[in-house]
Amino acid sequence: MEQTCAACAMEWSIQLEKGLRSGKPGHCQFFHISSLLFLLHFSWIFTKSHFFLSGVPVKAILQMGPYLQRWSRELECGIVSNGMFDLVPGEDQLFANTILLRLADAFRGGNTQIRLSVVRVFLIERKHRDNRKHNQCKGLLSMGRVANHVELLKRVKSVFNSGGDSESNALALVLFGCWADFANANAQIRYLILSSLVSPHDNQVRASLFAAGCFCEISDDFACITLEMLFNMMNSPAVSLPIKLAAAQVFAKFKCSYSVAKKAYKIGLELISNSSNEDILVIMLFSLSKLASVCTLLTSNHVDFLVSFLERQLTSHVHETALRCIHFIFRNNPALKLYCNTSFEVPDGQALSPSEYEAWKGDWTDDEMVEQVIIGL
Repeated sequence: MEQTCAACAMEWSIQLEKGLRSGKPGHCQFFHISSLLFLLHFSWIFTKSHFFLSGVPVKAILQMGPYLQRWSRELECGIVSNGMFDLVPGEDQLFANTILLRLADAFRGGNTQIRLSVVRVFLIERKHRDNRKHNQCKGLLSMGRVANHVELLKRVKSVFNSGGDSESNALALVLFGCWADFANANAQIRYLILSSLVSPHDNQVRASLFAAGCFCEISDDFACITLEMLFNMMNSPAVSLPIKLAAAQVFAKFKCSYSVAKKAYKIGLELISNSSNEDILVIMLFSLSKLASVCTLLTSNHVDFLVSFLERQLTSHVHETALRCIHFIFRNNPALKLYCNTSFEVPDGQALSPSEYEAWKGDWTDDEMVEQVIIGL
């Protein structure tokens, strides 16, 4: 029988500790092309010299990514599974917290490469968090499973408070986003994210938008504050277009409750009606379609809006986007046509391919925000 993650936890913890303490010079680690593309998505502070992460500590850290991803997908160990592998109750949680603390310590005391590798580990875990096989899985980074969450936040927050460069601050903000389930309750972390939305450094603003989006998925009060700030950002002539596009993507995240989703949707429609910028219109249509797809009470109205929106004089790009949004909504909810106020059909050639549909169903907004971060550097 294959060992559970709990049974492997001690070995993984020892591997990480040895790697972090190793003084041996490491050889350059060459990544498979898929891994390299993933790095390009999330490595906001890469220069040409960063395309190859070298050193034993970095390699040891990156090995934790698949481990944490797998662990988050597993159900918590019970008495039976503990007995099969001779585990003491609570042993898995002890080693899980040890691994998390070591990663946080590495981030606090490490250089740019070390910090980037730590961020990548938690982005991997977050990216695959929604693909768990069982709804009962709380995830390794859920509030109930991270006993030392205060210490984790303290270590990363010290990097932000050290007065370092905006790149380190941006990486710290991304970690806060990945840890939203337990970081959300911390008032100081909330303040750092919200205050960074008005930072003079674009990379820090984009990182705070990512973190804010993560928080908005689970917190009504934080979502309401963020929504007001996003509305002001979108309407401010002082905010650059790339930042506005990144802010527009966050509208897909306001799904913590129906009241918040409805408010965000209403404001999103207002922004669409007041904008003539093609890029903003495209992103807002994407985001509102994504939001409406997970909020049944908004879905039918959104289809009606998209159909009426097509009657405007639109550029070909915006027109195509609206058609693809309709196809996404119908494909995500086939029964919608039965009670929708339109018999509209998406023309051939304008529909989403199977791979595009799966990408839309996933959390594509995070990837889009990261792309904007890279473009802005």
